[in-house]
Amino acid sequence: MGEKVNKYMMATKAIHKLGDISSEVEDLCHICEVGSEYYIGSWVTGLGFFNVMFPKETTRELTPEEIEKFNKQYVQIGSQPPIKLKVD
Repeated sequence: MGEKVNKYMMATKAIHKLGDISSEVEDLCHICEVGSEYYIGSWVTGLGFFNVMFPKETTRELTPEEIEKFNKQYVQIGSQPPIKLKVD
């Protein structure tokens, strides 16, 4: 097991036990653990896969502009109330 964290990053490559769930464009992911070669977490939007492995070489920190942009956005799961993102 790696170090536990709670952070948002930008990624393209994503590997799940069911296969490759990469994004063609960079997208927001939530990271909950840091391993030696991968960040472990999930895409913020999408199909809801957990324990996704994001290779460190294709995953990066958010820029100040991205932090400002995402902090203005909300996410919603099904009929649940929208939740404001707080990515900083």
